[in-house]
Amino acid sequence: MTRELIRGRSPGTWLLLILVLALVPRALHWIERGSDPDLNYPAVDAHWHDAYARDLAGLEPGWPEGFDSAQITEEPLHRPPGYPWFLALLYSLSDGNVRFVLALQHLAGLLSVGLLYLLGRALRGPALGLVAAGLYGLAWSPIYFEGELHAPALLIPLVLGAMLLAVGNGDGPRRPLSSFLAGLLFALGVLCRPNSLLLALAVGGWVWRRGGRRMGAWLLAGLVLFPVPSLVRNIQAADQAVPMTTGLGINLFLGQRAEADGVINSDLGQELGRYRTCFDWPKVVARLSEQEGRVLSHQEADALLRSRGIRSVLGDPLGFVSRTAGKAVLLLGPREVGHNKEVEVERQHSTLLYSAPVEFSLLLGLALLAFLLGRVQGLGVIGWSMGAWVLALLPFFVAARYRVPLVPLLALPAGAGVIGLVERLREGRKVWLRVAVALSLPFLLGLLPGPDLGVPGVRYHLDRGRAYFRAEAYVDAGEEFDAALELAPGAAAGLYERGLVHLTQSQWPAAQTAFEGVLSKEPRHGKAAANLGKLLLDRGQVRSAARVIAVALAEEGGLPQVVELVRLCVIRLAADPDPNRRDGALALALGDQFLAQRGAGDGLPEALRAAAMAELGDFPGAIAAAERALLQAQAAANRSAVQAVSNQLAGYRRGQPFRMSPQPRSN
Repeated sequence: MTRELIRGRSPGTWLLLILVLALVPRALHWIERGSDPDLNYPAVDAHWHDAYARDLAGLEPGWPEGFDSAQITEEPLHRPPGYPWFLALLYSLSDGNVRFVLALQHLAGLLSVGLLYLLGRALRGPALGLVAAGLYGLAWSPIYFEGELHAPALLIPLVLGAMLLAVGNGDGPRRPLSSFLAGLLFALGVLCRPNSLLLALAVGGWVWRRGGRRMGAWLLAGLVLFPVPSLVRNIQAADQAVPMTTGLGINLFLGQRAEADGVINSDLGQELGRYRTCFDWPKVVARLSEQEGRVLSHQEADALLRSRGIRSVLGDPLGFVSRTAGKAVLLLGPREVGHNKEVEVERQHSTLLYSAPVEFSLLLGLALLAFLLGRVQGLGVIGWSMGAWVLALLPFFVAARYRVPLVPLLALPAGAGVIGLVERLREGRKVWLRVAVALSLPFLLGLLPGPDLGVPGVRYHLDRGRAYFRAEAYVDAGEEFDAALELAPGAAAGLYERGLVHLTQSQWPAAQTAFEGVLSKEPRHGKAAANLGKLLLDRGQVRSAARVIAVALAEEGGLPQVVELVRLCVIRLAADPDPNRRDGALALALGDQFLAQRGAGDGLPEALRAAAMAELGDFPGAIAAAERALLQAQAAANRSAVQAVSNQLAGYRRGQPFRMSPQPRSN
């Protein structure tokens, strides 16, 4: 059979041809990717990887505006560190050139094609290796993720290299060093994606059985080193013995709470707010601390959410089974579930990726065909590996990025299915019924009820618009947000982003209307409330501003811009020269919320409360609050605040409320 497939040419010649064919779409996608607006302005998890890697490489990091980077650099890592560490190395070599990184990731994809050939050859001979390498080389989802700042680009070659060392000639590692190196590569893979630990253990168990206990022990010896780098880093940076990340707890909570539907949902409810990106993790920790009545470390917050997820499983086992079944259908179905980006729509807007012939469902169908034709002999380690990866994902949630490591593994039984089909056809056997059943089953999974993934294309246009906005290409950003709103009229996310563009273009009424529309749909949208509050303050609508600024304070109180809005609003309510604009009670309520949420700090909350109480005629209370503010400002060594509070305190002692100097109205 092998000779018939290669027709007298060496497998090396065919492999070279496959590598050339696999290089073409990767090179074209690399060129195509250069025009994408998010290339230099990545978002969500890719933004975390990029910012952290640039920080490590000593480059301008690009943290989100108003974000305190110490919440990452001086805390336990929240995401697996393997990929951003790898990214930092490449940034150091290229002065932060993203296109250099993507070029190397596509070359790593070619390496994976070669490794898959070697793995297939070791298990069943060169024919299987060539067919599997060809299928994987022309599969579109790995090409897509090689062009993103995400872990699969590194994880896949690490896993394939580890498996090749572990398999040896098909009966296990050739020597202890090979087994130990396989364990080390698996350990690096776990640093990139902790779910791969279960896959590594499955391969380790296979080696233990096929290669003997000694070889299995050497593999495990390399594998158990996986937490050492991150553990040392977390102890040095944060003095917390976190083995890898603080992401397990919240991911388990997201996957197992009663509201879970198999895909990520960023709304954690009234008590915890939103977890839109990993940059929101510090705010989740703060809210958990409020619930518990004590300051929680990131490690303690992770443990608390982990326990909540476990309680959900134990308290509702039928719900757990139902959620798991739904996620399994979603994971193996024909849809590429978006997470950070809308992957399927990205493909539709890419002529290259849309024309790529191999997709997940085709590989799964061919693998099922291999099973129906009895052609899976010798692929036990692959079956165990795929099963372990699926099981490692199901407690959490499904996304295209998490299932793409299945693609190279699936290519091996899929290749066996192709070879089996060719053999049966040459023998003149009737196999079309089995072909139809095998190839149709993965697509039939898509007909089963599943979660609402939203209107296709909305997320795509929002992502592009945000990237254009960060690049200060505001006209292009506005066009993308308009396209999103055409698909989903009135969508809060689209209205908010459109409102930001209106602000850059000084279109104040349109911006106000947009932010009001956001809050009508999402009353707890803190950033929309902050922007609307600023607009209302500028337009002299101070009472209305106070109400939305209170929302901004509750949701985004850590941002310096929100603190400044609170200060301006309270001062205007308490000290505006125009008595018709003053409202001491509303000023005091906002000042009380500010103090309760932010703490005494440098004395600003107490100083604001003092101004509000003086406006209400409560001069004893104003004097007491101002005296506390003075002590706090002195402790903070804030000379300007000391002088300002001293002047106000003198007035309160004379029975005079604080008054602003008249200011011209803007807008």
